[in-house]
Amino acid sequence: MLKEDDMLKLLKYEIRKNIAPLLIFFLALAFLEGYFLICYNNRDFEAIELAIVLLVLATAISYFIVFALAISSYSKELKNKTIYLVFMTPNSTISIILSKLIHAILTAFVVALVFAAIGFWDIKLYASLFDTASFSALDILDIVLASLDTNLSTFILSIVFTIISVVIVFLTYVVMGYLSITISATILSNSKARGFVSVALFIIFVIIYALIVNHLPKLATSPENIGEYLFSIAPQIILSIISVILMIWANAYLLDKKISL
Repeated sequence: MLKEDDMLKLLKYEIRKNIAPLLIFFLALAFLEGYFLICYNNRDFEAIELAIVLLVLATAISYFIVFALAISSYSKELKNKTIYLVFMTPNSTISIILSKLIHAILTAFVVALVFAAIGFWDIKLYASLFDTASFSALDILDIVLASLDTNLSTFILSIVFTIISVVIVFLTYVVMGYLSITISATILSNSKARGFVSVALFIIFVIIYALIVNHLPKLATSPENIGEYLFSIAPQIILSIISVILMIWANAYLLDKKISL
């Protein structure tokens, strides 16, 4: 059984290995936020709107950036055969894969917190530009609750379940990427076509997953609130959990039995 200290060591390794691209991403984000603050200080409304659009765009693509970092890191380890150093440690293959997935989740969580803090701060600054729009945090929360026709406790519970759902689906695609890379490394160990095969396999997995999701039972065809929406996607979440477990096992099996590190 994996000890807590062993998992922490694996996580520290993952953090050190991936810190550089993450710092570059945060540096680019700091540049965008700096641009917004300069525009805000100059009261340049057109430039402020452009800065907001850029920040919203950065928020939208951050999910894919975290995903790409997780996948590219694993791919480089297999390609350069540096992953064997990790396998030399007294840790099981599954625990090593889990450490990579936990690191991906933590990275996504940190990025989400940073964007949430920046978004909350920028909304307050933007609202302060208008004499008739002196919103407090409670005012914004009241507006959100009224628009969703819900109360605070239900809203918080919905956020928690939404985050859990997003994490599970995110993990599904990350593990699909890992498995695609591992299968291509198994079939084409020294071929230059490994990258193409990995992408092709990932697309196939995504299509199969999407087809299965499309044929799952519809628990709520027209959800009218957050609670009903979360209930409606329950079959997909269950499918994702099962898929993640099976793909982690398959990935570990291939690494242990079929790939020469």
